[in-house]
Amino acid sequence: MTRIHGLDLARAWAIIGMMSAHIGPSRFLTDGYPSVLFAVLAGVSMGIISSRTTAPADARFALLTRAVILVGLGVLLDALQHGIAVVLTAIGVSYILLLPVLGWRARWQVVLLAGLVVLGPLVLAAQYSFPFAWESEFFDDLVNGPYPVTAWLAYTLLGLLIHRLALRRETVLLSTGLAVFALAQITLELTDFRTVPYDELNLLGEWLQGEPHSGGLLDVLGSAGLAAALIGACLLACRLAALVWVTYPLRAFGAMSLTIYVTHVIITTIANGTFVGLGPVYSLMSPEQADSLWPELFLWQLLGFLVFASLWRWRFRRGPAEWAVGSVVAATTSPTKR
Repeated sequence: MTRIHGLDLARAWAIIGMMSAHIGPSRFLTDGYPSVLFAVLAGVSMGIISSRTTAPADARFALLTRAVILVGLGVLLDALQHGIAVVLTAIGVSYILLLPVLGWRARWQVVLLAGLVVLGPLVLAAQYSFPFAWESEFFDDLVNGPYPVTAWLAYTLLGLLIHRLALRRETVLLSTGLAVFALAQITLELTDFRTVPYDELNLLGEWLQGEPHSGGLLDVLGSAGLAAALIGACLLACRLAALVWVTYPLRAFGAMSLTIYVTHVIITTIANGTFVGLGPVYSLMSPEQADSLWPELFLWQLLGFLVFASLWRWRFRRGPAEWAVGSVVAATTSPTKR
């Protein structure tokens, strides 16, 4: 299957943004937005996979297998370390919950998206105002954690709709995304509903809040708008053959985003001492000395991943983790063929 260069470029920016959020200085565009971009791109991938075959049951089964692998990998990484909140579980759960809507008409998917954007933050606001004690830590994290499932369902469904309606309308995608993002940011500036989760706000404030990872209305709108705009910009940029050639290292990086994301989580949490109880690599240094190495660690990781991805993609079509997932999916028998 021919890869879409603009999507690989967008995936690269999503992973680089998350790397910066984990081990770089706090910045506006790395706080929450990269993981949302990753989720929207996962939705686009979901649409691509579901369109590969004329047998809907086979596509759903393949997606279900991928989703189970993502959830399992996310749970495993969360169990092995506590330094990074892993986004894979939320994406895998979103895949599972969205399987029934794959065959819906586009208009009904749009209606569902609107409902998730408006009502999802209301559900979270009700949780904050009227706390509910979840017996399962897994479900509590899905609802109240850094990747609330109501928001991540909306992001993944947005990706599905981008694949269905806007993948070849790059300019519309870019302009509409920027308009939604700008509207959310202007509203935030006028209302000041950006606050950390669990701070004291009334029900309206909790519903509207724009703090990254809060799942509030302004957070969802702003994050989704910027993600759509970045995807549109990357698709538009890759219309130029020269840019496609120049961005090969980044596109190779994005083509094996799962491999690089998992490797980054492991390397970073070993370095900061949060991986399976290991002491930090820099434990003999003062905290100030250790902190001073974080930009260096980010740059070395980025350079290493770019070189590795470029060389690997020169020889192989898929990254190691992507190949493993694809092999499991291919080896799994679809219920319709039993």
